[in-house]
Amino acid sequence: MPAWTVHAPARGSCKSWRELYPSLAGEVERISAPRGRGIAWEGTEIWAWRDRPGHVAQLLDNNVTRYPEREAYVFHPSGRRMTWREVGERVRRVAAALQHEHGFVKGDRLGLLTLGCAEYVIAYLAIVSIGGIAVPVNLGLTGEGLAAQIHKVQAKALVVAPEVWADKLGAVRAGLSSVRAVFMTGASSAPEGTLAFSELERDTGIMPSPVAIDEWDLCAIAFTSGTTGVPKGTMAMHLNATGCARNIAVAAKGLNADDINLCMPPLYHNTAVYTDFMPALLTGGKCVVMAAFAPLDAIELVERERCTWAVAAPIMLWLMMNHPDFAKHDCGTLKKILFGGHAASEAFINQLKASFDPVAMVNGGSVSESTALGFALPTEDAIRKITSCGLATAICDIAIFDDEGREVTEPEVIGEVAYRGQQTNAGYWDEPGKTAEVFRTDGFVLSGDWAKIDAEGYLWLLDRKKDMVVRGGQNVYCIEVENKLYLHPAVLRAAVVGVPDHLFSARLKAVLVLKPGHTATTQAIREHCAARLAAYEVPEYIVFAQALPTNAAGKTLKLPLVDYWGDGLDDAAARLRAFCASQPERLLDKPALRLDDGTRLAAREALAAVEAGDARGARLAAAICGDGLAPLLGPDDSRMRHQRG
Repeated sequence: MPAWTVHAPARGSCKSWRELYPSLAGEVERISAPRGRGIAWEGTEIWAWRDRPGHVAQLLDNNVTRYPEREAYVFHPSGRRMTWREVGERVRRVAAALQHEHGFVKGDRLGLLTLGCAEYVIAYLAIVSIGGIAVPVNLGLTGEGLAAQIHKVQAKALVVAPEVWADKLGAVRAGLSSVRAVFMTGASSAPEGTLAFSELERDTGIMPSPVAIDEWDLCAIAFTSGTTGVPKGTMAMHLNATGCARNIAVAAKGLNADDINLCMPPLYHNTAVYTDFMPALLTGGKCVVMAAFAPLDAIELVERERCTWAVAAPIMLWLMMNHPDFAKHDCGTLKKILFGGHAASEAFINQLKASFDPVAMVNGGSVSESTALGFALPTEDAIRKITSCGLATAICDIAIFDDEGREVTEPEVIGEVAYRGQQTNAGYWDEPGKTAEVFRTDGFVLSGDWAKIDAEGYLWLLDRKKDMVVRGGQNVYCIEVENKLYLHPAVLRAAVVGVPDHLFSARLKAVLVLKPGHTATTQAIREHCAARLAAYEVPEYIVFAQALPTNAAGKTLKLPLVDYWGDGLDDAAARLRAFCASQPERLLDKPALRLDDGTRLAAREALAAVEAGDARGARLAAAICGDGLAPLLGPDDSRMRHQRG
């Protein structure tokens, strides 16, 4: 039976911030999703903030009225600054131009293909103010990938950075049949076939036509990261955006117009939009926007702009704290720090407390389908529950479901975690089948994460379902191994994956980046793990790397690591030598690699054959250079069959 089948009402056994902080109970209410609006969970009751804005554009209007001369945005590295009055005026002009000169009506989509800059902010606020839908697109995609997402949502126009046009989009522009105009950021001149964004900002004296907008209207389509398949467009409503903004303000122990945000993640990612940009917009405080993250730049911006709060991927904060120049700068104003998306390591939490002495230190997160913040670990529990992900936010219910879609209510029983509340999106754009697989009709959205809830009601995220490794029949949650690796004083970054194995199905592999000036041996790492983990959780393969591959949000991309054995390995012998060096001596003479005739060779034996250059070694080298080592390690040799002679 499918996991999304609703067998009975699910209450959500995770404790809520409403219970921990009774004052919040009076600030929330139960509301029902309207029917006939395309919401996957229509008619369902959810928690929502009681006094909430009607839509995102109201937040801008409030700030223009209350704080016209206050600085609203600072952009790095351009140094451009804008007051709320200037933001309001530029948004008015662009909104009017989109309507009257380019035919935008309610529901039309505007694609945003640029890093954090003034044009991004103005375009986002302008399109949502006329009832349109902003579509931030991941700039890490290929030209074809960008085109696929633009085509998926049938964007009417695009806002594009010159480098994105030159490197990727220009070559595929002809195939974008829905796109009527491309607006180029930066200089006033624009390449042929495009218009300068500044043309939208000309003061024609025309006001935007009024458009009826309510909180159940869509304000954005954000594509999933695609790390678990083809990216899907999650449909965010104004209700979601304002709810997440309030969640952040509460989790940070209060934010107001005097607080200054440092926005480190890229603005085309949910984290930046809903947990940095939107909360700053809600409170009227200044937002310092980084076009791209660099640890030293972030450190210097905190010092120069006196930033007081930030929401960022843990790796961003980790790289800041471990930068050689961190101690040379005054980051003492940064006292409200939120991070997460998964369980944080003990080493990270302890270093964060020592480095910033924050008043708010909150691990929080959710999934794209639940906008940004469904769970958060209160600051008071940051040490006591150090690797927990905390409680459901005040407007969220969190439940655990088994493979049959039944709610798990017993403590410590593992299942798939799901979220329901004001932050839950309407569904996937133009994909009703996939929507039905993830969005339950009772309002819970499935996450794809294994998790459990303890006896106190705290949530513990264990791993992505796809990342859990089954080694010899034992379930290994990679994040638990990673957290123990982070306790090693030399480890800067860690990623654990499963490598195919004919005997155990998979063996664990750790890919590590060491701190500058530190060294460690593979044996020392294994001994460190053995002292803290079960024997089957100790990685057999240890590989050291200069960096780990990540997506724009700082999330590690694990698939490339399965067959990664080191940098600059140009031939089969070099790969085999690195493969041998990654594993303990006891495995080198075990028959691990399967040849095209079905026989198996030990790693040491395979290396000797390749180095000798005999017929068997030549076939083995061809296979390694063709498909890699990993296909030779597992029980299925289908990917080697083309090598048979």
